[in-house]
Amino acid sequence: MRRGLAGLFFFVAAILLAIAAGGWWLQRVAFSPSASRDVASEIFDIDSIQDEVVTLVSTATADRLGRPAADIERDLVGWMPALLADPAARDVLADIVSDAHARVIGARDEPVTITGQQMVQLVRKEVVFDVPAVTIPVERVGFLSTIRTALSWVVPIAAIAGFAALVLGVLAHPRKADAIFGIGVFCILAAVLTIVLGYAVPAFALPALDDGDWVDVIPAVAVGELTLVAVMSVVLAVVGVMLVFGSIGFRRKQKGWSSPVRVSRYRGEQRRWS
Repeated sequence: MRRGLAGLFFFVAAILLAIAAGGWWLQRVAFSPSASRDVASEIFDIDSIQDEVVTLVSTATADRLGRPAADIERDLVGWMPALLADPAARDVLADIVSDAHARVIGARDEPVTITGQQMVQLVRKEVVFDVPAVTIPVERVGFLSTIRTALSWVVPIAAIAGFAALVLGVLAHPRKADAIFGIGVFCILAAVLTIVLGYAVPAFALPALDDGDWVDVIPAVAVGELTLVAVMSVVLAVVGVMLVFGSIGFRRKQKGWSSPVRVSRYRGEQRRWS
């Protein structure tokens, strides 16, 4: 009875810990503005986002530079690859992406702005350093904010409950086969949830629910993390399958060791010899 209860605790622990791991990956990809800094180049390859930022900067600096806004806009579009390659300019663009990401998911209440000091790095003219800041119209997405808030307590609760179930399973004196099986189930579930929550959901599901331009930051981060997520999922799945099949073989071996020896066979042999 206690061994069966231990196996149940290990199974529950595997599910809860896998949910915690998958939720953590979803937080890392979809709800971590710091991660979006690395995908600034991909974000500014999106025409609608690039046009929005370039138009705001060119309009704000046109008077100070004494040039038509259209000419500045054309220059900025042509300079974009060079700006993304320049550390100072790329930091400005990465700040814009990170702030927009934070605003979209509800982690930032302040509007997303570009200051005059930041514009200096984009238009390459010190004369615009005191130009008033311009605001990028990035709106908070309600359902993303709700998911972010929910994950902030679901992940730790699932992790704590999973470890508690694991401890209870150990205290119930499990068989080695039960423990190995539980670890294998955890690895398999973690592999599935990592690829689903770490890539499929942020890359496809979340953007499909809102058509805002800056929501595209989330799938861009997911694509950037895809290689790591895929490798981890494959490794976890392989290890999990090996452990599950290993536990089955170990259980059969234990059953064979514990099978009672039939005494009648030996008694018959003794009669024949006597």
